[in-house]
Amino acid sequence: MYQKPTVPRPIGGVLDDTLQLYKASFSRCWLPMLLMSLASLGLGLYKLQTMPAVAAGSGLQALLAQYVATTPGYQAASLVVSLFVFLMYCMLVGIIAAVSRGEDPKFGASFRIALRRFPSALGAAIIAGIAAGVGFILLIIPGIYVLNRLQLSVVPAVSESRGPGESVGISWNLVGGNWWRTASLAFVMVVMVYILGLALIFLVGSAGVLVVGAPTSVAQGFSKFAVVGAVATAVVTIFTRPLMVAVLVAMYEDLQLRKGGGDLEARLGALPKG
Repeated sequence: MYQKPTVPRPIGGVLDDTLQLYKASFSRCWLPMLLMSLASLGLGLYKLQTMPAVAAGSGLQALLAQYVATTPGYQAASLVVSLFVFLMYCMLVGIIAAVSRGEDPKFGASFRIALRRFPSALGAAIIAGIAAGVGFILLIIPGIYVLNRLQLSVVPAVSESRGPGESVGISWNLVGGNWWRTASLAFVMVVMVYILGLALIFLVGSAGVLVVGAPTSVAQGFSKFAVVGAVATAVVTIFTRPLMVAVLVAMYEDLQLRKGGGDLEARLGALPKG
C-alpha cells in the first residue's frame, strides 16, 4: 500500500515514491489506459484504411505522402479521439491522485469525476500549451522554461477541482524556485519511460512481425509494419502513461510540502522574539 510522504523528499525519494505510486495504482489504471490505447489504435487503423490507393511499384516516399495527407473524415475522427484520450488522461490523473491519498477509486466514480472536471482540465491544458507555444516561437529556451513551470497544470484541475486559470497559476507558483529540481525529475522519468518503451516496442513489434509475415511489396510492407507499429504503441502506452502521470502527482505533492514548509518557516520567522 502506498504511503504518502509527510515531509519533502530528495530527488531519489520522489522517484521512489513515483514507482511505489505506480505499482499501487496500476490495477486501477490499466482499464482506462486500454480504452485510450484502443481509441488511438482505431484512429491509426482508420487512417490506413482510408489512404488513397497508390500505383503499383510506388516507392516509400509516395506512401508516406499519402499517409500524411488527411481527409475531412479523418480530421473529425481525430478530434473526437483526441477529446476522448484527454478524458481518459484526466481519469488517470484522478485515479493516481486518489491512490496517493489512500483511497480506493472505482472505475465508475473515477469516470464521473473526470467527466465533471474535464472542462477545467482541458482549459488548463490549452492555456499551458499556448503559453509554452509562445515561448517556443520566441526562442527555444523560454519555451522549455514555461513548459516546465506549467507541466503540473492538469493535476490540481482534476485532483482538487480547481479552475483552469487557477490550476495554471498553482503549477507556476509550485515550480517557481524548484525549476531545476522539477526539470531533473521530469528528465529522469522521460529517459526511464523511453527505455521501457523501446524495450516493449521491440518485444511487441518482433511478435507482430512474426505474425504478419514478410511483405511481398513496398506498399504491403508499409501497411503491415504501420499496423504492427500502431499495435505496439498502443500496448506500450498502457504501461508507460501511468508512470508519467505518477511522477507528476508525486512532484505535485512534494512541491506542496516544500512550499507549505517554506510558508510555515516564514510565518514563524515573522513572530516577535521572546
